[in-house]
Amino acid sequence: MSLSGVFVRFIFAIFAFIIATALIGAGVAQRTVFLPPDTVSASVITDGTAPYVMIDSDTLLTHDGKQSLVISGSSTVFAAYGRTSDVEAWLDGSDYERIGYDDSSRELTAENVSANPDAAENVASGSANPAGSDLWLEQYTAEDAMYRTVNLPAGYSVIVAADGTSPAPTSISISWPIPNATPWVGPLLVAGVVFLFAGLVLLVLGLLHMRRSQRPRRKPPALPKGKRFSPSRTNAIESGMKRGRRSIASFVAAPVALVSVLAFSGCSSDYWPQAAAPTPVASDAATTAATPDPTPTPGEPVETVDDGTPMPAVTQAQLEGIVSSISTVAAEGDAASSADALSPRFTGPALDLRKTTYAIRGGFPEYAAPQPIPAGPLEVVLPQASNSWPKTVFTVVQGADTTVPPVALMLEQETARSNYKVYYAITLEPDTSLPSVAAASVGTTRLAPETKLLTMTPEQLKTAYADILQFGDASGYIGDVDPTGDTLRTQVGVDYKNSAKAALASTASMEFATVPAPGQNIALATTESGALVAVNLRESQTVKPAESGATVSPTGAVKALSGVNESSKGTEAIFDYQLLFYIPPSGDTTKAELLGFTQGLVQAKELP
Repeated sequence: MSLSGVFVRFIFAIFAFIIATALIGAGVAQRTVFLPPDTVSASVITDGTAPYVMIDSDTLLTHDGKQSLVISGSSTVFAAYGRTSDVEAWLDGSDYERIGYDDSSRELTAENVSANPDAAENVASGSANPAGSDLWLEQYTAEDAMYRTVNLPAGYSVIVAADGTSPAPTSISISWPIPNATPWVGPLLVAGVVFLFAGLVLLVLGLLHMRRSQRPRRKPPALPKGKRFSPSRTNAIESGMKRGRRSIASFVAAPVALVSVLAFSGCSSDYWPQAAAPTPVASDAATTAATPDPTPTPGEPVETVDDGTPMPAVTQAQLEGIVSSISTVAAEGDAASSADALSPRFTGPALDLRKTTYAIRGGFPEYAAPQPIPAGPLEVVLPQASNSWPKTVFTVVQGADTTVPPVALMLEQETARSNYKVYYAITLEPDTSLPSVAAASVGTTRLAPETKLLTMTPEQLKTAYADILQFGDASGYIGDVDPTGDTLRTQVGVDYKNSAKAALASTASMEFATVPAPGQNIALATTESGALVAVNLRESQTVKPAESGATVSPTGAVKALSGVNESSKGTEAIFDYQLLFYIPPSGDTTKAELLGFTQGLVQAKELP
């Protein structure tokens, strides 16, 4: 090849290097100096007068993607999220600032919301500090400042506070991720590598042709005899040429490998053009619309629509936390025999029975201790679907020891600011099968006391079952309640009562009677239009001297609770039976069924 051809190759190599540098430089610049921001932020400084701040769902959804919150402006920062209706219900009756978004300024806004004077009961019913409320799905506490990323769908809002008394944090900032893909980085880097490689090839070829052009073109004259090259010198020359070729190869390979690594290392889908998602045809769209949403993962918020439809009182994740708290409170109260320790989580018949049990065991340790309430797992979760308070939730908790029957809890929340409390704690009968109930994400209806949807009302059921305990097979209601698996009839039914009377001395008499019982009748609908019904039944046991001058001497629990050693007047003991029934729907021919019970002494005194 002529010398001009060699220079042409060098010129093309230089152009290739220039183009490669430009392409690679442009690709790198797109991911560095020209890279657009990957987040968009908005912030606001509140006036610091209200104890609470609410960041509503619309504000959180101003942009797509996860929401990163930066909250500061107080020594303690508390934040929690829950359903928007729950956040608003908790705040009802208090002053707070509502955070919005101004489209024109692209910044957050703060609007003062005055307290609702009609919601004074809500404010008075619980702590001013939102920390620990049963309404929150997640809650966080930090000192001075909080940095938290959440991914809340529609229907969920955030509440912010310090301690509910001091002003809430004043600085609120939200940022969202925005797309900053650079789809031409990959093609630019690849093209740059191709031109770089081409330039290197042209350069090497030019160097090789230049080397060849400098070699002798004619056969050299014969050297005089005795002046020949030694083999060692010839080998040295050839060795030098080989080393030169290896040097050129290394010169070519090193930059190619380096640039290739730079071009392809770390390349993600953001670096390449992406094919547009196919548009579904009409049949695909119809199929998608007809397919139900998958069951949400417990603990993850699911998108909700505030259209007035009653929402389940709690999610399964919320209830797991509530039951765990109840279990801890019950264990602490049982260990200390303290009714005061129970008050944050117990009320109604459940509190009365446990409180009395502590008193009895103080003077009669042999008396059975209350059944512990395990922290989980939850076998049944049935929340009432309601947008107003009070709200009811039914759950069944099975402990780690499966030989111990599970406990059915009927929980009530009086107001948005009060926590759920155990109203009934009922041990299920062995081998009990509960009726089918709605999913936790759907919830159920609490039936009215005088509902006509069942074969009998809860109050009629109480009357029927009390009569059966008093008279057994002679009761006019004996055919209304299924006796199968009913162990309470064996323990306190007519046979037991007759035996207890017969065991008394002839100088004393014993009578049993049904007496009015405190406690609500709670009925929650099942999927087959029946109901799970929890009631409290109360019986009295009266022991009197049969002859003038005779006395009666109570023993055991009655003696410990009444404090009476001997009485010429007699004694009265009151027993509570917390009962869980299934009542069939109206028109069904099956009988009501006792599913579980908890019973114990609640009062004992000397007759007047």
